Amino acid sequence: MGSDETVVRKQAGASAVGYFRGVWSELKKVRWPTRKELTNYTVTVLAVCAIMFVLTYLFDLLVTQGFQLLGIGT
Repeated sequence: MGSDETVVRKQAGASAVGYFRGVWSELKKVRWPTRKELTNYTVTVLAVCAIMFVLTYLFDLLVTQGFQLLGIGT
């Protein structure tokens, strides 16, 4: 019994090591953005979020005014 458990543990350890070696190998292939690209992407995301916030807020105001004109809600 003891020897079978040892074999299973060694196989599990080897598969875990193999997995992390594969992950590390794939991470080496990734093309990471430069600082300038990352800054541009961040500014773009923040601008789109701000625009979507304003559009959503304006739509909410429009719908609220429409409901008030119809006498629905408070």
